[in-house]
Amino acid sequence: MQTKFFKIGIVLILFIGFNSCTVKTVKDVPPHFQPFFEEYGVKGCFLLYDTKNDIYQIYNSARCEQGFLPASTFKILNSLIGLETGVITDENMVIPWNGVASTVPEWNRDHTMASAIQYSVVPYFQEVARRIGPERMKEFVDDSDYGKMDISKETIDKFWLWGNSRITPWEQMNFILHFYTNKLPFSQENIDLVKKLIILKKTDNWTFSGKTGMTVQDGNNIGWLIGYLEQNGNTWLYVCNVESGLDNTEKFKESRRGVVEMVFKSMGLMEE
Repeated sequence: MQTKFFKIGIVLILFIGFNSCTVKTVKDVPPHFQPFFEEYGVKGCFLLYDTKNDIYQIYNSARCEQGFLPASTFKILNSLIGLETGVITDENMVIPWNGVASTVPEWNRDHTMASAIQYSVVPYFQEVARRIGPERMKEFVDDSDYGKMDISKETIDKFWLWGNSRITPWEQMNFILHFYTNKLPFSQENIDLVKKLIILKKTDNWTFSGKTGMTVQDGNNIGWLIGYLEQNGNTWLYVCNVESGLDNTEKFKESRRGVVEMVFKSMGLMEE
């Protein structure tokens, strides 16, 4: 497997980019991002990387350094590991419903890999993780430089959802950057398949890709949307992290994609 990747720095304003001698610029985002979070009654942070101009923008830089459970954003890496190990044969591989009723109606049926990503079906990917096993899982997670995951025989089917695993928004950006630029230790075929499956919306002018995540940590809702927008010959990578009390769950669920779309539309992007 490949060696660990260079992590994106956040202490210096200017720093050397990975695999190049170019200098990247990190800029704090003015407070105009704050109303997007307030609209949904959440707090959070936002990272944006303009790949064409090689500029990172940060909203709430202190929070971007804090660790959180990755929740279902881990499905990107779980899918890649499942495919690479042969645990998942292709996007049409079915794992039967385990018969345990969920409060999410879409989960209460058999699923393929494609539909399990579409509906973020936790039981499907828990079974994938069990079949991968802790040793192979830990090896691939470490080689993908993916935060600090608490992987063991006891935690194999839940370490990304509950417990001691943590990943910072900056580490999420590091991961999505290497995923998008094909620098992860997986075959091109498997990377391309997962990229296809995480497309959220595609128009004639742009493609919006990403994966949500949601869990409870320290008594609060914690949510993510990570991914990228391709438009006008450029790509913007993004990491959105949100938090609210448990009394705001429905609006909280909407906030993940809502905040991201408001950011891009404020930039004149994602117009219908």
